[in-house]
Amino acid sequence: MATFSVKLSDDTRDRVQSAALNLGLSPHALMVQAIEEAVTQAETRQTLIEQALASRQRVITTGLVVDGAAFGDYLKAKVRGKSTTRPQAIGIENFIPNGK
Repeated sequence: MATFSVKLSDDTRDRVQSAALNLGLSPHALMVQAIEEAVTQAETRQTLIEQALASRQRVITTGLVVDGAAFGDYLKAKVRGKSTTRPQAIGIENFIPNGK
């Protein structure tokens, strides 16, 4: 297992020790857990960013989007167990006022 050194301010060290004591953990275990959670959050954030950029590129490439309100109605109907049809994608120009 690799070793990683982190320098903390006295105040942060005291807070880590206090939090670890309250949770019944060693300060080391608390820091390992915190680092693992932070890395997972960073990875999730990066995945969401990549998905958003891919979606943006798909809209740029195809010019097709789904009306948000219509899609919301569709999801509500699905949740309520109603038979419904997914809204069709339409040209983005239909959502731009005055063609601008």
